[in-house]
Amino acid sequence: METTTRRKAALRDSVVAVIGVLLIAANTRSAVSGLSPIYDIINEDVPLGLDARAILGSLAPIGFVIGGLLTPRLTRRIGLEWNLVTLVALIALGHAVRAIATDWTVLALGSAIALIGSGMGNVSLPPTIKKYFPHHVGPMSAGYFTFVSLGSVIPPLIAVPLSEALSWQFTMAVWAVFAAMALIPWFVEITSGRDSGDPLASVVGAKLALTKSPTAWAIAVSLALSSIVGYGMFAWLPDIAKDVVGMSAHEGGIMLSVFSIAGTPMALAMPLIAARIKNIGWLAGLGGLLILCGFGAMLIAPTAAPYLWVVIFGAGPLPFPLSLALINLRTRSTSASLQLSSFTQFIAYSVAATVPPLMGISRALTGSWTLALTCLSLSGLVAAWAAVVLARNNTVESELADR
Repeated sequence: METTTRRKAALRDSVVAVIGVLLIAANTRSAVSGLSPIYDIINEDVPLGLDARAILGSLAPIGFVIGGLLTPRLTRRIGLEWNLVTLVALIALGHAVRAIATDWTVLALGSAIALIGSGMGNVSLPPTIKKYFPHHVGPMSAGYFTFVSLGSVIPPLIAVPLSEALSWQFTMAVWAVFAAMALIPWFVEITSGRDSGDPLASVVGAKLALTKSPTAWAIAVSLALSSIVGYGMFAWLPDIAKDVVGMSAHEGGIMLSVFSIAGTPMALAMPLIAARIKNIGWLAGLGGLLILCGFGAMLIAPTAAPYLWVVIFGAGPLPFPLSLALINLRTRSTSASLQLSSFTQFIAYSVAATVPPLMGISRALTGSWTLALTCLSLSGLVAAWAAVVLARNNTVESELADR
């Protein structure tokens, strides 16, 4: 009888943790993808010039960098579960501040708060999966990335019609309520006592010299390449669709959703593939090739098949789910996973933070998107080095031990 009770409790805890992980995953991109499609609608109440849009576009990777730096320190102080509660509260608060914004600086403040929480979620979820599902890293990572993709796809798809039918403030409030729902499973998890005993034991460990690990750098470079494409497009794809292809604002939002949808099959497949094959270097190389070809086609023949080009370069950031899966697959402990997660995402988002403003500057100076699209296309070449290193199939601990 006691054994049956324990099994039921374990099953309940597992289900609650799964729901908690997926809800957080679904909220880590709404602050990014749900704003740029409704810039023109917001502009009617809150003037948004090109400079304001460039700053708002760059806040995502900046917030992710700050969130990535905060997470290891906060987790060591309060434990993984309370860190998850904190980041969810920040996402919900940020959306709420956005909803009451009367000028673009308040909109930027709310965005920054939500995006710092999202950045904490980016770093926290891989070690959470490693702690709660050590024997199911591949399937749980696939589910996590799928919900991240859904959180990228749905907001831009419904943002324009929802904002036109009601208001953009109501749209922001919807994201705030949805984020707050992710608090429930983690409060249940905490009160259940599953993290009792020594809640910090699994996340506190010896500090690793990750700057000396080629695998750590290869994962960081792959993640940076994906982030450059992702946040450049979240910030400017609706405008590119309007200026280069001649689409309307609503069609630009649909284009952004297509971009997000294109990565969903990869999000589902990459963790499962990475957990089963030895040489994953070719996957990183394939991502670079898709980026090179997709943006190259948009540059050369933008109106020939714009949705196809978006699907191609939208599938190009496949190193993103691959890299986040490798954070667990190329480490041996939750502590190492947390450190590698923070290191790689700090590098990736620091680089990506420069892309939206640089794209805006190039558009303002040249009067076109040609330079920006050319640089994005050529960035796909960077994947070659990462592909070679990742093909070696090393863990960061083994590389550092060898040194």
